[in-house]
Amino acid sequence: MKIGVFGGAFNPIHIGHLVAIEEVREKLKLDKVLFIPAFKPPHKNNLVSYKHRRNMVALAIRNNNCFELSEVEKEKGGISWTIVTLKELHKKYPKDKLYLIIGSDQYLVLNTWKEPENLIRYAKLIVMLRPGSKCNFDKSKFVITVEITQVDVASKEIRGRIKQRKSIRYKVVEEVHKYIKKNKLYT
Repeated sequence: MKIGVFGGAFNPIHIGHLVAIEEVREKLKLDKVLFIPAFKPPHKNNLVSYKHRRNMVALAIRNNNCFELSEVEKEKGGISWTIVTLKELHKKYPKDKLYLIIGSDQYLVLNTWKEPENLIRYAKLIVMLRPGSKCNFDKSKFVITVEITQVDVASKEIRGRIKQRKSIRYKVVEEVHKYIKKNKLYT
């Protein structure tokens, strides 16, 4: 199987994530994509609890049979290093091909990640490009670039809108919207 690996803080998960990953899955004919909420992201703080972020991811992807929630980072515990996650997934899926999906912004700072040179030992890199992106990418056999539809929505914007008591409808799936309201997140 061809398995996409898409991790992040998902604070909260939004339609931009879903649209981009569905496009990548379809264009590269991935059998499934694992959505992995970061347990303790090394470069982020001020997150709502892992439990809330995990629950929102589960709600957001539940109607897509090709999307699957993975709690591999919670199971491992500690700081969520991508290299450690990929090693764990490689053990779990030894006969499958893993594809690490990242945005072009993350690719440009890959050198700040833990053991970036070893990522390609466990997965091919898929770099999502926004239309008209002018980044210079490694055209090696380990990096695949995929142009995606740009959906102008960001988790930071959503959190800001909630604080300002503005609508986030259509920026997140309805189930996530209800979950945020019910649990009074980001207020």
